[in-house]
Amino acid sequence: MGELWRSQPMQLVQLFIQIDAAHDTVDELGQLGLIQFIDLNPNVNAFQRNFVTEVKMADEMERKLRFFEEQIEKANADLEIGHQPIRIEKGDDPLLRVKMDELEGKFEDLEKELQQMNNNQEMLNRNYNELIEFKHVLEKDDDFFQEAADFGRDEESVVVRGGEESEGLLGPKSTGGDSQVGGLIKLGFITGVINRAKFPVFERLLFRATHGNRYVKYAQIDQLIKDPQNGEPVSKNVFIIFFSGEKLQAKIKKLCESFGANLYPCPETAQERSELSKQILTRIDDLNVVLARTLEHRRQVLSTVAVHLESWKTKVKKEKAIFHTMNMFNYDVGRRCLIAEGWTPASAIKEELIQKALRKAKERSGALVPSIMSVIATKEQPPTYFKTNKFTRAYQGIIDSYGIARYGEVNPAPLSIITFPFLFAIMFGDVGHGFLMLFFTFFLLYKEKDWEKKKLNEMIETPFNGRYVLLLMSLFSIYTGFLYNELFSVPLDLCGTNWKINTTTNSYYIKDIHRTYEFGVDPVWKGNDNELLFYNSLKMKLSIILGVTQMCVGIFLKMLNGIHFNKWIEVIWETIPQMTFMVCIFGYLSYLIFYKWLAIPFALNDQLRKTIPGTPGVNCTKNPGTQDAPMLINVMIYMFLGIMDTPYSDSPNYTAYKCLVPGQWLVQLIFVLAAVISVPLMLLVKPCVMNSRHKRAVQQGLYHHVDNSDHPEGHQDTATEHKERGGGHGGGHGEHGEEEFDFGEFFVHQIIETIEFVLGAISNTASYLRLWALSLAHSELSTVFWKMLIIEYALEKSVTENDKTVPHTYTYSAVGIPLLFVTASIWLAFTIGVLMLMESLSAFLHALRLHWVEFQNKFYKGDGVKFLPFSYERLLSGETDE
Repeated sequence: MGELWRSQPMQLVQLFIQIDAAHDTVDELGQLGLIQFIDLNPNVNAFQRNFVTEVKMADEMERKLRFFEEQIEKANADLEIGHQPIRIEKGDDPLLRVKMDELEGKFEDLEKELQQMNNNQEMLNRNYNELIEFKHVLEKDDDFFQEAADFGRDEESVVVRGGEESEGLLGPKSTGGDSQVGGLIKLGFITGVINRAKFPVFERLLFRATHGNRYVKYAQIDQLIKDPQNGEPVSKNVFIIFFSGEKLQAKIKKLCESFGANLYPCPETAQERSELSKQILTRIDDLNVVLARTLEHRRQVLSTVAVHLESWKTKVKKEKAIFHTMNMFNYDVGRRCLIAEGWTPASAIKEELIQKALRKAKERSGALVPSIMSVIATKEQPPTYFKTNKFTRAYQGIIDSYGIARYGEVNPAPLSIITFPFLFAIMFGDVGHGFLMLFFTFFLLYKEKDWEKKKLNEMIETPFNGRYVLLLMSLFSIYTGFLYNELFSVPLDLCGTNWKINTTTNSYYIKDIHRTYEFGVDPVWKGNDNELLFYNSLKMKLSIILGVTQMCVGIFLKMLNGIHFNKWIEVIWETIPQMTFMVCIFGYLSYLIFYKWLAIPFALNDQLRKTIPGTPGVNCTKNPGTQDAPMLINVMIYMFLGIMDTPYSDSPNYTAYKCLVPGQWLVQLIFVLAAVISVPLMLLVKPCVMNSRHKRAVQQGLYHHVDNSDHPEGHQDTATEHKERGGGHGGGHGEHGEEEFDFGEFFVHQIIETIEFVLGAISNTASYLRLWALSLAHSELSTVFWKMLIIEYALEKSVTENDKTVPHTYTYSAVGIPLLFVTASIWLAFTIGVLMLMESLSAFLHALRLHWVEFQNKFYKGDGVKFLPFSYERLLSGETDE
């Protein structure tokens, strides 16, 4: 935990790298992942940097890799039955040792080959679809003409010519003894295929365009035809349109073209249509063979690509990150070297990890001149670096969500590992619910190796990343569940209750006054009429004790921060008065709670033993209980309002001090005076001392910036140093010493902080009462679900007692077991949906708020900058887009 207590010591290093060894050096440092490089060219446009060409080349290679991946996904989507999908494999690839130029040429050739294959396949698919459509046109047109021929044999002659003006479809018609109509009607026809979804609109527009002077026949094609462009299956219709005149023919063709209909020439005779159909079937068979060979060749090429795809993506991503990092360096043209600066942990220099990486890069590149590393003395605020593992990473992430710790200040994460799940468990305590959460956590831990490197759904990824937080939350929930003695709201009598009911008086009495229930709450309290009174008192007081303790720890951590940063003014005149104020009021309240729990019951037991010696059991009606002990809220009120009253028996406020510690009035007087005096100390002393230091520094000519440390020069960095290093790093730390000291502004700020602390001490203590409220709500809601569904509905309707005079004789209803199964299922659904999901989320958020607001605001600044080293591990895990 020492690695988490404060940030790792950081040092600013400067590297002189020969241009020939720069690529390999950055590559080795990326594998090491312990340097956060500083951009030494912040004012240079991205397109004017030294290695912009290489970055553009890497971008283009990434585009080609995305194209390859899309083609593989498309091939797997169009997979035919019997074929195995193309799998993208992961592992070592010998092609990774190939230079980027050679790899870029290979990508170019593969892209051209795949594009050519796609164009050829699209053309073949279009020809195949046209042949399929033509085959259906011939079949359907043959049916159309056959119907017309059958109709003509009965009533009229049929003479047609496909696609041209011809002799009429209908011959002269005789009507009994009337004169014959001379000449044949000349009709032409157009036939084709159209999308079925477009056909109704097409038919209406055709009617309007021809003013009804057309005859249309159509039939549906049962076979789905693939669109050659997107590969989607489309339903189509075959149609034939009879018309008269060239003008109508031109209109119909334009309308067909606008609707994307494919027109086909149809022979005049049935024999010609039959011969053409045979030719088309032969061409379809030949085209199927060509398509199968084309697909197989394309599949082989994509399978070869799939073997290397992940390795190529890793290689290109690394190369792009290398050149992007090299663009942050200064280029010394005269010495042909790159100058780099960055932050690194001091341990990396001490263990010579950086030096080993530089030597290895020199050997790889064959450079004659070694790279040089030097440590730069600086007063800039370094980035914050905590070394975490898979267990502590989630807890550190909770703290980082509030704000990154300032370099050197105490990190709340080590304490939060215990306090966060414990406060959650105070609100969520139940043995059954804790075990359900524990089983879910065990499932996440079981899947850890399988899911760690996978991209998960957000709903699964969030609990998976916090699996170790859930582990402690569930264990603490089980522990507090045993303290509350609740298993799905049912009391657990593990040690045997110390109370027994008197059937005569229908009252409880203590069986053994010398015994206390061994662990947790005596189960007899659960379900009694005064259950809420007991649990309210217990949990409310526990919440206050936990809250005051945690806030005092926060003030103590503020003192440690002040000592670490050498801010003795803040330690003596701010932190100590804050601790005094907190302890004298709320610490005293916590002491009274313990005293009332411990001292008064012991005194009562002594009184009972004297009153009824040798009695094995004492009736509750004879037990005076704690009703004579004063209420603590009254004690705290009279602590301030009755400060001028004397603690004599004739005082009207004497009852406020009865049965408590001897000398209580004097102790409370001292505490009140100490708390009152601490407020002006917090308010006035620090601004006055700072103003005095400021005036003294100005008189001595030493003033740059006055802070509250014992060094008047502060932690400033000169502008010359900043400029020489290229403007500093991009972390946003900037320089101290640029602001002038303004006493009025500083004093107003101190007034705000003092008021915030005094009022916050009261409101934050009250805020911890949410532990009591949510714990009570969780318990009562669980009790309601259990009683209403299982006890009052299922058991009472399925089980009846035969004879009350003969105990333990019951009659079970025929629907008892099915009813119990249904109600148990509903109860389980409510338990998981409401208590396990909604209530756990509510308790988690409240525990988060108590840590962020009530605890961390006492000492945690959270205005630091996170250490983000150039690391391949971070790069490939998706934490950075570099």
